[in-house]
Amino acid sequence: MNFRRTLAFRNHKWVEIDFKQLQKGDNFRMFELNGDEVLDEYGNKTMQAKSDPYYDLELECWIIDLEDYE
Repeated sequence: MNFRRTLAFRNHKWVEIDFKQLQKGDNFRMFELNGDEVLDEYGNKTMQAKSDPYYDLELECWIIDLEDYE
């Protein structure tokens, strides 16, 4: 079940993809199902993947490491 929409910047345009399809180095944006944009801890709307997505057993969900941009 997807709880958020994920858009990745691919081939010079934003395309909707499944979160698990993100790849290290991708620039991406996320949206709540109500349309609100997801922001990183610094308030950025666009994030960059520092890792490929992986399943966290403790959190019981898919996560990704982010590059730090202030």
